[in-house]
Amino acid sequence: MFGSSAPLHSKQGLAVVAVGALLLAACGSDDPASSSDSSQPAASADAAVVVATTSIWADITANVACDGLADVRVIIPPGGDPHSFEPSLRDRETMDTADLIVANGLFLEESLEDTIDAAESSGVPVLHVAESLDPIPSSAASHEEDHDEDHDEDHEGDEEDNDDTADADAAHDDEAAHDDHGDEDPHVWWDPTRMAAAVPVIATALADAGVDRDALDDCAASYIDELTTLDDDIDELVDPLADDQRILVTNHDSLGYFADRYDFEVLGSVIPSSSSLAATSPAELDALAADIEATGVPAIFADTQNSSDDADALANRIGDVEVISMLTDTLDEPGTDQGTYVGWLRQNVETIVEALGGAS
Repeated sequence: MFGSSAPLHSKQGLAVVAVGALLLAACGSDDPASSSDSSQPAASADAAVVVATTSIWADITANVACDGLADVRVIIPPGGDPHSFEPSLRDRETMDTADLIVANGLFLEESLEDTIDAAESSGVPVLHVAESLDPIPSSAASHEEDHDEDHDEDHEGDEEDNDDTADADAAHDDEAAHDDHGDEDPHVWWDPTRMAAAVPVIATALADAGVDRDALDDCAASYIDELTTLDDDIDELVDPLADDQRILVTNHDSLGYFADRYDFEVLGSVIPSSSSLAATSPAELDALAADIEATGVPAIFADTQNSSDDADALANRIGDVEVISMLTDTLDEPGTDQGTYVGWLRQNVETIVEALGGAS
C-alpha cells in the first residue's frame, strides 16, 4: 500500500468521465496532441483520464499506471517550455474534465497556474508532485539571500542615504520582484531518487482516482527498480570527473538537483533565476564571466527549448567555452532516445560528462 504527503484534493460528487478520445491541443496549434507514449499499452475506453502538465510527468505517470491502467495525456508537448507554455481552450476543457491532474508545482507551470487552479476549483483532483519531494532552494534564491546579507553589512551604520545608492537599491528591488518565481527549485526531475520517491505519491493519487491499487503496486515496484538502476548508472557515468571538473554553468537555473545528488557545484546561470522567463542581469553576467575564467569551466549548458543567444554571447566573450544545448525541462518526441524519462536523463548525463572532460 502507498502513502502520500502530497497536496491533493478529492473530486466530490463527480462521475469518472471517459474521455479517451479527447485530444489535447499543442500551444499555438490546432493539431491535437496524443496520449503519452512511454511504450505502454493503450488504455481501455473506460480507464481513468489522467492529465499531466509536462512530458516528463506524463512518462513517469504512465509507468506507474503501466499496462494501460490509466489514459495518461500531456498538456505541454515534447520540446515545449513549461515556464512559458500558454494553454489553449481545448487544453482548459481537457483539464476541467480529467479524473486527475498531475502537475509539478513550485511555480514551474507559470502560465498554466490559473488553468490548474480553475480545474481544481471545479472539483478535479490536482497533485502537485514536486512539493512532496523535499525541494531545495534555487541557486538564484540562495545567491539573492547572500547578496542581501552582504548589502546589509556594507550599509550597516550608515546614517545618510546616498541618492545613487537609493536608486540602485530601488532598481535591484524592482528586478528581484519581477524575477521572483519562488525560493524553491522546481526542477526535481534531475534527481532520479526523487522521481523514485514520487512513484508511491502518484500511485496513491491514481488509486484515489479509481485505478486498481494492486495493479499499481506491481507497476510501482517495477518502475522504482528501473529508477534505482538509473541512479546507479549515473554514479558510474560521473565517477571519472574530478572535483574541479564538477562545476556547472547553465542558461537558467535548472541543474540544482543534479548537482545536489551527484556532488557537483552550480557556479551560476546566464539567467539568474529558476524560470526561463526571467531577464539577464549585465552586472551578474560580468561576475559570471569572471568566475568562468577563474575556474576554467569549459561549457555552458543551455536549454534546447529556449534561445541560447545570451549564453552564446557570454561564451564568445570569454573564449574557449562551448555552449551545449540539452533538453532540460522536457522529453523529446516519443520513439527517440530521449522520448522517455530514463533515456532522457541518461543521455543528458552522458552529454554533461563528455562536455566537462570525462569519458565520452
